[in-house]
Amino acid sequence: MKFWQYIEGSNPAIAAVDVGTSKICTLIAKVHASGIEILGIGLSASAGIKKGKVVDIEKASAAIRESLLRAIEVAKEEPEIFFTGIAGDYVTSQNVDNEILLGKVSREVYDKDIDKVVEGTKGKIITEGLRIIHVIPQEFSVDKQKGIAHPLKMVGTSLSVSAHLVAADENHLHNLKESFQNAGYDITRFVFQPYASALAVLNESEQEAGTVLVDIGGGTTDVAIFYNDAIYYSCDIQVGGEYITSDLSIGLRTSRDEAERIKLQYGSVFSKFVPDDELIEVKDISMKSLRTLRKKFACEIIEARVKEICLLIKKEIRSSGMGPVLRGGIVLTGGSSLLNGITDFSSSLLNLPVRMGYPESTYYLGQVQAISNPMFSTSCGLLLLASIESRQKTLPRFLREGPTGKVQEMFNKVKDFFMMG
Repeated sequence: MKFWQYIEGSNPAIAAVDVGTSKICTLIAKVHASGIEILGIGLSASAGIKKGKVVDIEKASAAIRESLLRAIEVAKEEPEIFFTGIAGDYVTSQNVDNEILLGKVSREVYDKDIDKVVEGTKGKIITEGLRIIHVIPQEFSVDKQKGIAHPLKMVGTSLSVSAHLVAADENHLHNLKESFQNAGYDITRFVFQPYASALAVLNESEQEAGTVLVDIGGGTTDVAIFYNDAIYYSCDIQVGGEYITSDLSIGLRTSRDEAERIKLQYGSVFSKFVPDDELIEVKDISMKSLRTLRKKFACEIIEARVKEICLLIKKEIRSSGMGPVLRGGIVLTGGSSLLNGITDFSSSLLNLPVRMGYPESTYYLGQVQAISNPMFSTSCGLLLLASIESRQKTLPRFLREGPTGKVQEMFNKVKDFFMMG
């Protein structure tokens, strides 16, 4: 059943599932006029996923099921709606333009005209084997007058739109969908992860001023550039936090789990500030005996990989051509963005101000403190999108009458953010 086909007055539980390379984060919630109530949180180690792609449906299904069941156990309620994020090199994006004629004589622009010109952008790209996930309008033009955000009721003979299209490989979407179905659930909506994360952590000023969102996950790093309340560039870097763990595992000659522990407990990206004589204990590959190593050596390994990620981000910013308008700097989020010193380190390399992005707690009720962590940015953004779509589709009168409360604040924040594919 489609999300908006639930009868008015019903309030189904929503599951937001962030399927990553290293972990699967699930939030179960309900939407109220006062905000989104977090009912349950479920975390599980990921399996069968590599760089955002499902490589083993059976293992991926088991990991998804485990995360969902943990969240359901706390929530005491089965979700009916499932939003999940997608990212990886099977997701592509590009900017396109489209124009339609309104008539020989000037007339007002209607909603149907806006829908038509936006929908027409889909025909501007080759879609064989691809499914369009989002069409994000950047700006409209009426009779060549550019920079229009809302063309409704304006007068002219032509209407144009510049938009950012996101598409995904159908085969990989099928594999992810099949993984959910094997776990006993059906996906309601696919959402590009940087969009969801941006919704959760970027404020309106940052979306307007020109800001780079960098979501550092386990297998990949997602980059999206926002300007004038729209997205102008997005890409996927095939390096993430798992590479840091792998480097440590090799360099310290230890297991992956022990390397992860070292990264989280002792990791820093400023190795020069670590005293030469500071030591840490590391279990060997058998996990049966301890060795003493210099902490500085471990941090040098971490620093080298983080520097690589930053330089790749810098390359993408240069490729975007958006560098001169980035007044909002960079916002880091994602579970791998928690490394000690990473904001100052990346700021010095990228020559831009950098801050850490946490989900905005204002919009949530219930287990708010638990989700105030960059690893939940995508899941929180998915919940926001689900809440907005529920209000747009099921309660149009509620919106027309000008409601108050947190849900309306959320709606105002994202009502023009993007259109679902």
